[in-house]
Amino acid sequence: MTDRQLLCTFSNSSRDFKHVIKEIFEFYSVYNNKIFVFSNVKNEKEQFITYNVYHNGHDDDNTSKFPNTISIHRKKQFNTLYSLNALNILIKEENGGIWDKTYQVNWQLFENSLIITGDVSIRVIPIKIFTVISN
Repeated sequence: MTDRQLLCTFSNSSRDFKHVIKEIFEFYSVYNNKIFVFSNVKNEKEQFITYNVYHNGHDDDNTSKFPNTISIHRKKQFNTLYSLNALNILIKEENGGIWDKTYQVNWQLFENSLIITGDVSIRVIPIKIFTVISN
């Protein structure tokens, strides 16, 4: 079965992101040929390029990945993007150090944010839409 997987590619140059997007379209079969570019509200040079790709559901070592790219998830109603590793850490931090898969995150606190793992804990980055690219 073929599913979609949401990916996020990191770019630190607002001038270079169009070149990166061109390479992404060459590297992957992008669902709906649509790419969303977000920028860090506090540092607009920091760009997050998000897109859905067709995924066969198998995470094996033979699967090629585009550089500086991670798999992410989205909480649509709050425009929150997050990695599963960051979500697990967030749950532990908010729940007194206990990981509990039934814990309910208050997503409103993370509206318009990207939550990823950082050096020590997690990074919660305020984001805004920069542009949408269709191929």
